[in-house]
Amino acid sequence: MIRDRRILGLLAGTAGLAAGCVDRRFVVETNVPGAQVYHNDVPIGPSPADTSFEYPGYHEFRAVAPGYEPLAVREYIRPRWYDIPGLDFFAEVIWPVRIEDVRRVQLTLAPAHQVNTQELLGAAENLRARGRALPPSSVPDAPPGPASTPRPVVIPPDGATDPSPAPPGTNVR
Repeated sequence: MIRDRRILGLLAGTAGLAAGCVDRRFVVETNVPGAQVYHNDVPIGPSPADTSFEYPGYHEFRAVAPGYEPLAVREYIRPRWYDIPGLDFFAEVIWPVRIEDVRRVQLTLAPAHQVNTQELLGAAENLRARGRALPPSSVPDAPPGPASTPRPVVIPPDGATDPSPAPPGTNVR
């Protein structure tokens, strides 16, 4: 009985040491060193950055850097044999070797488009002139003051169901 427990303990310990696992991670590189990188809207650090992931499928990557246009891409990460249902249990629990799954993502940022201030001011002035040239609105102007002020209602003491507006100077409940 004790010998059987020792053998079972030895087998369980050996299986625990031999059990494998799958380490999945992304390495995200950009053409701008130090660009801030995001994975599914979570910051993961400056480029080149790495982070772990649980499952293959669609993942969103974003990179921002001063002087460059922000870039967001949605990448499809294909499953490998150890991600297939059924085989994933074998790879995660029984397979005696650790599996490292490293996926590389390359993001290429474009330099930011410089806005010509004179061109922008000219376009704004053009828009302002077009707005002044529009015909007057057909919607009547609202009178100044609050849009609608509720008038107090007098509720007769006899419980009548038709309350009427209170005349000025009347005691209102």
